[in-house]
Amino acid sequence: MVLVKSAPVIGNIALISLNDDNQLPSLMLITRRTLCVLFALLIIAGAAWTICLTTCDPLKRLPAPESNLSTVNDAMPPPKGRILNHVTLHSEKLGDIGIVISLPDPLPTKKLPLLIVLGGLGTGGNNIRYIDDARKNAIIGYDWPMPIRFPSGFTLIQELPQLYHQVMTVPGQIVSAVGWLSSQPWADNTRISLLGFSLGALAVPAVQDVAQHNSITIGWTIIAYGGAPLGALFTANPHMKPVWLRYALGPLIDFALWPCEPTRHLKQLHGHFLVLEGNNDELIPAAARSSLRDAVPNPKDVVIFDGNHMGVGKDKLVLLQRIIQTSRNWLINNGAVNAM
Repeated sequence: MVLVKSAPVIGNIALISLNDDNQLPSLMLITRRTLCVLFALLIIAGAAWTICLTTCDPLKRLPAPESNLSTVNDAMPPPKGRILNHVTLHSEKLGDIGIVISLPDPLPTKKLPLLIVLGGLGTGGNNIRYIDDARKNAIIGYDWPMPIRFPSGFTLIQELPQLYHQVMTVPGQIVSAVGWLSSQPWADNTRISLLGFSLGALAVPAVQDVAQHNSITIGWTIIAYGGAPLGALFTANPHMKPVWLRYALGPLIDFALWPCEPTRHLKQLHGHFLVLEGNNDELIPAAARSSLRDAVPNPKDVVIFDGNHMGVGKDKLVLLQRIIQTSRNWLINNGAVNAM
């Protein structure tokens, strides 16, 4: 029997004094039972979450695109033979959507195919800077709403809620922009291509799925230097410091960003696909590259380049030009764009 003495009370917690020598086994039994219950609840919660991940529609968790947008147009210094404008689309729910539009100068009488470029650089201008000789095609670069280089350490933890909100708006922002672009008098909305490079490759599947759901057809898609799942990429990223934080947050990334997970969207997609990879990519583990590549539906073409991850550094410009030329040839050969 457990004897309870008169005990002081702190707040709502009574300090209980136990005097029976048999009290410890009884408490251990209660503790074991409690742990078993908690463990069972964790298993049930995990099973429920697994069922949700395999059956829930991620599109219901992503903010929907908007069509009621106001615009601000700012001319930019153009390269020779092009018109260059930065357009800000104001959305009440999705925030400001920034895009840079490169058009031929003068505009031809025939409508222009749209190439939506999601690069690994921060601004739309930088993401289309290395695409030269675009000719009679409209090239559009997207301004990422979040920083492309995430903060490290506890700063990252503090900014996670804002980063989460920004990442979740990306598909809706891009599809809103594509809808607006498709309505322009110079746009050929029957020839829309979506080009995702590095960071952009991770966003492309969700973007195209949202587009299809909103009756926008993406006919041709390039997925270059991406991988899946997102948590594995975060864990493997050598630029994320400290190292322990990568391993701690990796599972949280998968949990929080499952509506954006590329492999959850790819099986729904229609069109023509080109997958580009590096055979010695230190940012994208081999297993992550295979996971994404295998999930891309047919018809698809796969090109694997020698070397590390793509980039714009001096040591990577030769590889970058090969990637651009391969993408250009594929788009031309598949009728996605006018000859470039």
